[in-house]
Amino acid sequence: MNLRLSIILFIFAVILFLVTVQSGIAQQQVADSIWSYQLKETVVTATRSSIEKERIPQQIDIISQRDIKQTSFIDAIDLVKKNSSVSVLQYPGLLGGVSIRGFRPQFSGINQRTLLLVDGRPAGTVNLATIDPGSIERIEILKGPASALYGAQAMGGVVNVITRKSTDKIHSSLLAEYGSYSSLRIGGQTGGNLTEKLDFDLSFQSFSRNDDYKTGKDNWLRNALHGGTAIKYYIKQPATEINDSRGDGIRRDYTQLSYYSGSLRAGYQLTSNWRLDVRGERFLAHSIESPSDIEYGNTQPSTKDIGRANGEVSLAGTMGIHQLSLKGYTAQETSDNYTLENNGVKIPPYRSYQSQSSWKGIQVKDVLKLGIHQLTLGIDYTSVSIQTHSYSNDTTETRPYSPNYALHSTAIYAQGQFFFLNNRLTVTPGLRFDRITFDVKATPLLTTYTPGNETNPFLSPSLGAQYQIIEPLKVHATIGRAFVTPDAYQVAGFSQLGSNKSVAITQGNPELTNENSITWDAGIRFIKPAIGFTADITYFSTVVQDRITSRTTRYTTPEFTVNGDTIKSRTTYINANKGEIRGLEAEVAYDFGALKEYAYSFRVFANATSISHAKEVTIGTDGSTTRKDIYNIASLTMNYGIEYNNMKGASLRINGRYVGHRKDTDYNDLLYPEIQYPVFMVIDMAASYIYAHQHTVSLLVNNITDENYYEKRGYNMPGRNFTLRYSFTF
Repeated sequence: MNLRLSIILFIFAVILFLVTVQSGIAQQQVADSIWSYQLKETVVTATRSSIEKERIPQQIDIISQRDIKQTSFIDAIDLVKKNSSVSVLQYPGLLGGVSIRGFRPQFSGINQRTLLLVDGRPAGTVNLATIDPGSIERIEILKGPASALYGAQAMGGVVNVITRKSTDKIHSSLLAEYGSYSSLRIGGQTGGNLTEKLDFDLSFQSFSRNDDYKTGKDNWLRNALHGGTAIKYYIKQPATEINDSRGDGIRRDYTQLSYYSGSLRAGYQLTSNWRLDVRGERFLAHSIESPSDIEYGNTQPSTKDIGRANGEVSLAGTMGIHQLSLKGYTAQETSDNYTLENNGVKIPPYRSYQSQSSWKGIQVKDVLKLGIHQLTLGIDYTSVSIQTHSYSNDTTETRPYSPNYALHSTAIYAQGQFFFLNNRLTVTPGLRFDRITFDVKATPLLTTYTPGNETNPFLSPSLGAQYQIIEPLKVHATIGRAFVTPDAYQVAGFSQLGSNKSVAITQGNPELTNENSITWDAGIRFIKPAIGFTADITYFSTVVQDRITSRTTRYTTPEFTVNGDTIKSRTTYINANKGEIRGLEAEVAYDFGALKEYAYSFRVFANATSISHAKEVTIGTDGSTTRKDIYNIASLTMNYGIEYNNMKGASLRINGRYVGHRKDTDYNDLLYPEIQYPVFMVIDMAASYIYAHQHTVSLLVNNITDENYYEKRGYNMPGRNFTLRYSFTF
């Protein structure tokens, strides 16, 4: 019913828009258009070398510059969730993570199931919100296992942010935005050739939201979708429906934020075949406010400071059939959290938590051109370390939740792109061998574990194939193995929460092993830009072995801590016997501009991911089998919309995002039941006009129907809001 209603709403929006713009379309007489799609669009994430997108068997979404300009966003998480059918876990204060193909979204730790890259190397952060938006050229989202190319974490897929590299005449732009909640963005970018051999790119952005935002209250779509009810599932009592429409139209205190970001790249053409590039990026955010769970009002707000610095040096060139590259990179990120209130009573702010993370590594790559074939060989070395500190309100350092630890990885890999049968058949075999050392270090004040390190090898093979049946119609399939190591908290962490002499304990498990998976997919795609139509439908299936999950034991017979507190529950981490994920991905787009030789672009588009099965399976010591839903994974995630651009400089985009039912744990209920989130749908709009090829004025409206919704329950997102943007290009 919900899907049917979404489709009806989409068709209604298309009809309304057709009536609105029909007269403008009839006036277009230009034979060629800058909006026509390129048949030779290239990507790099799927193979670690440049290749035409239509020639690879993997599923990959591209968020282009045009998408970015027509999307209202605060950070890169907004860009991804509004343009790709991924699962998202997002909080108001620049914090969130994405998930691909049924793996739970994560936003902390270095052991995630979706790998975040910048230009093919580790991003130097696990929080997509801290990526500099001003330097993004495009974002490539690879769906499916990619450990054969990138090693650990790439189980569900890869988000690879490709930055701008300008090597022609210098072009520059400035922008200014002002919008609801006294939001202000100022930014600029410039880049191109300073001399025949020296080129550069420079970008900066400043964003601030100076007033707290309001949640939605009109909720037309929520009412139409019956999305105001959540369901709690208890272990020993019937499921209960609860009204989940709380917080309509309220001001969410502690939702102000500001950040600054910038990057600088310089490239020098050493010879006709060799060039050197140096790039640095900086992100600074001070006093980012984080509200409490809406359940608790303003009793637990906090602020945080984030600082991140990235640097890389790369040397690339050709020698005969070899395309060689050497890249070194380093990154440091700090996060300081400050507590503002204690049980609803304001107190002098104090730093309660601090984390310090660092990355460094080297990538060596050789792409061999073997006639029409290509073979990529490489060596990767990565070292990542994390330190954490906790403090009491008198600045005394206390026991942290997680120990200090490091991961060191050395790997070799090979990836082939072979073409047969007059280029109708593409075969992409891959293989990677990782040697990873997991080092849990001695940590002051945390004595609940034994420090140590363990080294283990892991082999990740992959194979993909695509066959062209007729010119626009192709079938494709891939299979691959992927893995992730446990993190330090899961291995050796310890936390104790509670009051009134009743506590809940969470403790790590040193016996955890790597989680690994095998995924296969198969699908059919139709690509015919000349007639304006593209479509793809893909089925995927994943089996996860040794899935890392948590297990909670609730005590009926009292147990006590050494201090005499009653233990009401004890949670630890285990390797579940397996996980099972199955689903369907689909995308379709049609551009009516093809009927007029792309004198304009009028595109209808949709992409969706349907998860039909996402379970983790545990077999107990008594032989009993327990099946549990993978949390925060929507049954259906869909992006859809209409987009119009003409040669006179006018453009309009209306896009919607539908998110189906998801499950999570309700930590606000002392019985910790599972809770099923209601569905939601949000519609945005962006309209712009370019004057004299230099001045662009845009109006962006988020959440047109003023929905009160959330990505994470208790942390409701902004209601309807407006942004006016002006940019000047020269």
